[in-house]
Amino acid sequence: MDQLHQLFARSLREIQAHASQSTETAEGRYFINEAAHLLAALRLWAQSSYSTEQSVREILETLDGAALRDVAGQLRGMGNQDAKTASATVAAMAKLPSGHLRAIASYALRAM
Repeated sequence: MDQLHQLFARSLREIQAHASQSTETAEGRYFINEAAHLLAALRLWAQSSYSTEQSVREILETLDGAALRDVAGQLRGMGNQDAKTASATVAAMAKLPSGHLRAIASYALRAM
């Protein structure tokens, strides 16, 4: 199983590869970074629960707050530091205004 920092690096590279124009602005870089954190956390969850990238895609497409909170709880229950960090990331994202979260998710979906 990959570690969270490895998943973040992979997610960041993949998002940047599909969002080259967005990296030129501070706002674009912010959304790309946040998207990479969210995608890495969801990928860690998928690995630990034997889910697929399709499960991650579905969460990013639906952006259901209850589903995000459930993922955060499952990650928190894993108990290791990477999972706790990922849990905090997902829980924080679940609290964002829907428009903000949709923007972050749209960047994350570019990597999929």
